This record gives sequence, C-alpha cells and structure tokens, in this order.
Amino acid sequence: MLLFGLAAGCNQEQSASGSGESGGGATGGGTGSGGSGVGGAASGGSGFGGAASGGSGAAGASAGTGGGSGGSGGTIATGGSGGTIATGGIGAGGRAGAGGASVALASGGSAGGAAAGGSYGGAGGWSLGAASRCTGSPYAVCQDFESTAEGATPGGDWSLPGTNYGVGTVVVASDYAARGSHSLKVTIPAGDKSAEHYLQLKNLGPLANGHFGRIFFRVHSPTTTPFVHWDLILGAGPYMGQNRRIRWGVTGSGVGTSNGNWSWIYNIEQGDTGTGSSVHPIANTWMCVEWQWDASNQEVRFYFDDAEVQAFHLDTKLPNGTGLQVPTFSTLSFGLAKYQATNADLVFWIDEIALDTQRIGCAN
Repeated sequence: MLLFGLAAGCNQEQSASGSGESGGGATGGGTGSGGSGVGGAASGGSGFGGAASGGSGAAGASAGTGGGSGGSGGTIATGGSGGTIATGGIGAGGRAGAGGASVALASGGSAGGAAAGGSYGGAGGWSLGAASRCTGSPYAVCQDFESTAEGATPGGDWSLPGTNYGVGTVVVASDYAARGSHSLKVTIPAGDKSAEHYLQLKNLGPLANGHFGRIFFRVHSPTTTPFVHWDLILGAGPYMGQNRRIRWGVTGSGVGTSNGNWSWIYNIEQGDTGTGSSVHPIANTWMCVEWQWDASNQEVRFYFDDAEVQAFHLDTKLPNGTGLQVPTFSTLSFGLAKYQATNADLVFWIDEIALDTQRIGCAN
C-alpha cells in the first residue's frame, strides 16, 4: 500500500507526499453496465451518441458496451465514444435544455447514456436525472433541496454554521441538479486566502454514533491549478473529552489522474493528519460519493462512483499508527473549505444528501 502524508498545519500546506493504494472503480467516462439510452439520437431524440438538431439525426456514433438502445437512427457498438446531445436532450448535468451538451465518453467509465426525457447512469447501473428520490425514501435523512427557494438555504436542523469564514457563498441553485431541479451550490472565488462555507446539519439522533452517507457532487471546470487542500464533508463532535473535526476532502494540483492531481483524502483537522488514495475526482459531471463513519467501532470506509476505495477501509488506526479519532457527531457539514491560494474560482454542486444506518448506494 502506498501511503499519503499530510503536511502539518493545513492552512500553510504547500505539498503532500506519496499516495494511497488504488481504490477501485474507474473514473473514466465510458458507458457502464445498465446505462440507458446510449446511442444515436433521431428526430427530437436525446442521448450520448448520434447527432440531431430537431430533425432526423444522422446515424449515431457508437457507444460503449453496456448501454441500452438509443433513439431511432442510432447505433450501438463496442468501444465507441459519445457525440452530441440533441435539442431537448439531457446534458452532462442531468438537466434538460436546448441543445444539450457535447460529451465525450472514454473507455472504462462511470457515465451511461441519456434516454429521451430521462436519465443517465453509472457503472453499477445507477442513474441520475428525472425526479428526486428523497420523497418517501426510507432513509433517516434525505435532503434534495427541492422545497428550498433559489438563493436560500434549508431550515429546521439545517443552517449555515458560525464557523463559516472568508469570501464565498453556499445557497440553493437550479443551474445544475443530479435529480430534480435544485441543488446546493458552493462558490469560493479565486484568491490567496483560506475560506470555509458549509451547510450544517444538527440533531443527528442515532446517527451520532455512526452512519453511512451518500451525496452526488459536481465540480465546475476550468478550476484552480496550483496545489490546494479542499474539504467537502466535515463531521464534528467530542472524542475522548476533546473536540474533533474529521473530513473527506482532496489534495493535489488540479483535475487529472496523475499522482500529483486532486486525490481523495481522509483528514483529521486536529494535528492535520490522515491518509490518501490514488482515486481522483473528475470535472463537469456528477460523481457519487459515499462514506461510513463509525464512532462506536472506530472504523471508516469510503466509496466513489459505487466502488469501495480500499485505501480508506480503516479500522481503529491510520497507516501511520495514529488513531482514527472518529467523534460522537454533534454536527455534519457539507460544502467547501480551502486552505491555499487559488488562481480560479472553486465552484461545487451537492445534491441528494442521504444518511442512514445502512449503506445507501448510488442507485437509490
């Protein structure tokens, strides 16, 4: 196993050394098993593959193995790549819009095709687009932001914490959504100052001692290129008489798949220690991020696009021998914190935050 060292004092962090072991789950954009509607788009159709602009589409370009049938006039073949989404199709963000978007599908990937009026899916058959699945869900928490107005934040047990600082915003928006029409949009402008902008959940009840979580997450590109440590998910509470903040985040230099690019990390804020992986977030598409935090048994796990990242299946201790320090959770926070200078805005979207005592999965 390759280990990932986190430099002390993340507000002054300039580099990270090493990387974790490969965590499973391709991050490419090929058509996964169970994706729907990959192939050519004909008159009024939609989907990755063929081209159309309201009239009859030309014969579709080929799509990866595992897609369903596309619109009439398209073809499906092994090993191809995507083309243009027809007028009214589902764009890469999972929302309908005139003209859609042009999306290239690489081999081995996590995105399936878009069916007319419908959704696109991942390697395990999970799908996005269409309506939110929070309504009537069995999960202890399922926040889809659908009932919150644009520019606002949810109420009740949800709030903007007093620990937020620096320039930036965290509000409900409708420009992208994994499902439904709303998501949480977090923006921290380019600059040389650190900032933290989270939406926080309190009153966790039985989830305080341990839970599984799942979010859909999207990064806007072009994004910052210098080294940066940013955090996406933060859990806080008492651990052995002291406060602890533990985080799922990223360190590295820009989007990519090399060891130096953004890679997922597990980080303990106190002492700025943790461990990393060689699994990388990608840009301009929805990702599925899952985790387990178990305070009772001091165990953590992490899943990316339906595949477990083995480097983050940790029991009691980090690879460097430090305890995991999973607290009894008082709060969970979702958003963005960054700790180094950035040369472009950091813009993230988060949708369908689900929490429960069992793993939720990307398909639900």
